[in-house]
Amino acid sequence: MNDGVRHFFPGGNTSEGFFSYYDYILPQNEANRIITIKGGPGTGKSSMMMKIGDYFNSKGYNVEFHHCSSDNNSLDAVVIPYLKTAMLDGTSPHVVDPKNPGAVDEVLNLCEYWDTKSLERNKDSIINVNKNISNTFKRAYKYINAAKLIEDSWYKLNLEALDISKINLLKENLKNEILKNNIGTIGKERHLFATAFTPKGIVTYINNLCENCQKVYVLNGEPGTLKSDILEYLKNEAIKRGHLVEILHKPLIPKEIEHIIIPDLSTAIITSNEINQKQFKGKQINMNEFQKETILCNNSKKLWKKKSIFI
Repeated sequence: MNDGVRHFFPGGNTSEGFFSYYDYILPQNEANRIITIKGGPGTGKSSMMMKIGDYFNSKGYNVEFHHCSSDNNSLDAVVIPYLKTAMLDGTSPHVVDPKNPGAVDEVLNLCEYWDTKSLERNKDSIINVNKNISNTFKRAYKYINAAKLIEDSWYKLNLEALDISKINLLKENLKNEILKNNIGTIGKERHLFATAFTPKGIVTYINNLCENCQKVYVLNGEPGTLKSDILEYLKNEAIKRGHLVEILHKPLIPKEIEHIIIPDLSTAIITSNEINQKQFKGKQINMNEFQKETILCNNSKKLWKKKSIFI
């Protein structure tokens, strides 16, 4: 059990550069209070949020820790859902400004506690460090984008071998098995990441996020086996039936879906894929079974070249 603590990434280092789903941490219309913290690196924003989250969790509250994809040991936000309250890091690259000052938002300005004279003395070093950081991220994003181009080719080769009619039948069977009742109102959607490319490598929190789900469906397969399409279909059907759906996006292609969780059904539909490279417990669905073997064999040599780059 996760003791009421859940872990997400609200933003990611992706093939499109830094990509943010910050607006879904705690939407304005659902919040009692959103505190945006301003201040440069090292001013204690993350440490403060971690201590506040630990304190409220020790008092029995469920807590969400939203991690920074550039340093997964640091936090971009902490949320106490029951209190409808969040604290956010409002500095670059995820600049956040109050949208409804006073009514919802307030600003905690840690810049007031800077040793300005010391910072001025180190002006040149600070500028050079920030320039190097920026250039390093630009270079990393080029590599990630190159990986996306390779995956696009891999995707097309697998898609050629896929039996679409069988995929459509799978969608319908999963919909009927998972979504048995209508609530009567249109549901809600929440977009975040469970997985991120970090300086320490690929980090995923999906085990934590689906730990308390009673039903877990695992889609196993390579790019081009339409895992994201199935998740998109099930997400839309669940929202039509009035459910809240947590939509967890791919770190490589941030507008596509890696996993979905339907909390009120205690159900997760997750993917074991070439990025997270995880084996999950649950009802296993092997997407390779929906491919036409003859076409797949013809493409096998080309596919091996694509796979070897990711290994």
